[in-house]
Amino acid sequence: MYLLLIYFLILVVPVAVMPRYIKSGSASPYRIVLYGTIGTAAAIVIVFMAASMSGQGIFAQISGMIETMAAELAKNPMVAETLGMASASQAERTKMLTQLYDNVFAVMPACLMILGLVVSYVEYIIISRIMARRFQVKRMPKFREFSWPGSAFMGVMGMYLISWVLTATGVFADNMVYMNMDMLFNFVFSIQGVSVVLMFCHMKRVPKAAGVVIAVVMWMIYVGRMALLIIGMFDLILGLKRRIKGR
Repeated sequence: MYLLLIYFLILVVPVAVMPRYIKSGSASPYRIVLYGTIGTAAAIVIVFMAASMSGQGIFAQISGMIETMAAELAKNPMVAETLGMASASQAERTKMLTQLYDNVFAVMPACLMILGLVVSYVEYIIISRIMARRFQVKRMPKFREFSWPGSAFMGVMGMYLISWVLTATGVFADNMVYMNMDMLFNFVFSIQGVSVVLMFCHMKRVPKAAGVVIAVVMWMIYVGRMALLIIGMFDLILGLKRRIKGR
């Protein structure tokens, strides 16, 4: 129930937050998307807090589901064969599957944040087009022009370093916080890297569809994602897109 509520809020909160900023034109489209994302994140935090105060928290509920799912899957010989665990005992399979699911669900907060950001971005485009019929609004620039605000970049970098230090020094009992920050960190810089790739393809007169395919392929493979991450970091620090456009 709580997850359905969270998904509903991810869809609704940006619609409630962004229109007044779009109408006033007081901020850039990217900053307004950031406002929508922050509003969504705040709503999600409230849901998590409400779930904890009302009894069993969301993560506790998910943990119970994980144990049940892992126990059922461990009994399935086809699953064991597929995952290369045919020689392991049922107890060992259950433990391994539980750890696997735990690692996946551990980054759920970061996944929800990223989903909220993507939804806010898409909804800005839709809302701005609708409002443009009556008001003069700022349209979303081409994605190749995208760049994170300096404050967002410094904020993510600071939170990443803090979470890494606190996890490394044992302040946190597990590495869940670091895993979430690491995922957000990678996403932020990888998205920036995608915009650089699209800008480079645009300046080299590569067909738009081909540029998108290149970016998607790079995103889908590990080496490509790492390349996007590094490119994004260099762009935010050294201004690669500005240099590319200046050629």
